[in-house]
Amino acid sequence: MSTRTPVESAQTSTENPHASKQFKQSQNNDQQPANAAQALSIGQFPTVISRNLILSIIATGIMAFVGILTETMTNVLFPVLMEQFSVSTATVQWLTTGYLLMVAVVIPVSSYCNRRFTNRTTFIIAMVLCIAGLALASISMNFAMLMLARLLQGAGTGLALPLMFNIVLEQSPRRSLGLLMGFASMVCAIAPALGPTVGGVAAEYMNWHWIFALLIPFMVVAFVLGIRAIETHHPVHRLPFPLVQLAFLAISFVAFVFALDRMGALIRARLASDDVTQQARLLGGLVVLCIVAMAVYVHLSGRSAQPLLQLDVLRDIPFRWHLVAYVLLETVTIGMSYLITNMSQLGYGTSSMTAGLLILPGALLGAALGPVGGALLDRFGAARPIMIAMAFALLGLLIMLFIPANVNIWIRVIGYIVYMCGFTMSFANTMTAGLAAIAPTLHADGNAMFNTLQQLGGAVGTTVMALCLSIAQSGHGEVGSRDYMEATKQGGEWALIVVSVFVFAAILANLRAFLNDRRQHVRMR
Repeated sequence: MSTRTPVESAQTSTENPHASKQFKQSQNNDQQPANAAQALSIGQFPTVISRNLILSIIATGIMAFVGILTETMTNVLFPVLMEQFSVSTATVQWLTTGYLLMVAVVIPVSSYCNRRFTNRTTFIIAMVLCIAGLALASISMNFAMLMLARLLQGAGTGLALPLMFNIVLEQSPRRSLGLLMGFASMVCAIAPALGPTVGGVAAEYMNWHWIFALLIPFMVVAFVLGIRAIETHHPVHRLPFPLVQLAFLAISFVAFVFALDRMGALIRARLASDDVTQQARLLGGLVVLCIVAMAVYVHLSGRSAQPLLQLDVLRDIPFRWHLVAYVLLETVTIGMSYLITNMSQLGYGTSSMTAGLLILPGALLGAALGPVGGALLDRFGAARPIMIAMAFALLGLLIMLFIPANVNIWIRVIGYIVYMCGFTMSFANTMTAGLAAIAPTLHADGNAMFNTLQQLGGAVGTTVMALCLSIAQSGHGEVGSRDYMEATKQGGEWALIVVSVFVFAAILANLRAFLNDRRQHVRMR
């Protein structure tokens, strides 16, 4: 029987022969390194989980968790903020949209930071940005101050997320990689689901400023742990910063998110029989700008000796398909957190606190099962745990879809609990399998790619769910009326169909990756 771990097996069965050779050399080397740093210097990975690694994951995990938590927590505060700052729904939404944009733009910079700075330096920069954002939000007296606070937080989270995964990939024993990736990915899976719960409960009992202030002590604890534990096990070099590449990448992302926003406005205007000519032209212009800016970025990246993000990772077929599946899963999960909280309030008449509590059971159970999924990957390989878990995720959505809309909302949430169990046991493993398909030298770039598109997937999920509800609600009276509530439930049904299709597509994407991986393994043998 082979003694290779599942992740090593996945690594050697990709299209990168250099990665395969490196893993085999690591396995056949009987020399035991004195420490993790020495292990990496001779081409090996650590053989045990060190205390500093655990503390590093905790420190970066807290920072990333708080950043993502505030992403969905703020959504529940929108009605309060609209009243206090006298802003519209379209304006207040930018507290989340702008945050996601900042995260998506900054994450690619993490690959440069990984090559240019030590992990501790990157950690300090991210922590300062996150704490500054929380502090400013806690004293914000107008919308502009709060918007700036959210952008600062977004910049910090954009550095924190990839740093957490880079530490795990660089310093974990290979036989425990799935387990530790499961713990790290729990942050991405659970924080968005807990956000509405925390925001709803807190908004019921305290001023919204305190919600941000109370998170600062957790960040201080994380800062102390990180300063003492975070290490760097890779060389760093002085490199010029590719500012022009970042500018075009940022333009492309911003145009993409604005295009999604305008698409919703266009559909609503058409339903209201308004003139849509100007909206259509604006939408077309944004789409063209997005495509052109991305094309220029790809061109500049290909000609650069030190690109902002190595696009070579996309040449690996299994990596590409795992990436597609990962983004689709994140799109559905962020969209579901929006859908359930809004559908319960606008369709079933619940309070904001109840709306937040609806997703708490699924979030907590999912948190417990995330590392279990990683342990199963370490034991059985990637394919079986991922495909079985994704089947459960699809089953959960179908349960929600086929339970009649007029039953108690808590009964319908049973399906969400099933979905979260399947999601958390497949989400982290999908990323692990994708990163195992590329050479270790490209892990930082692959990690940045996963986290960047994850944020854009979240923006798409929120927009699509909002679009389904707004289309159904159009022309059905005022908020709170019986017709409006029934229309909201109908919109929820449409949204559940959409997310079910997304999860099915994610299943097919992962299946495509595994089939290609198996064919390549046969050719290599």
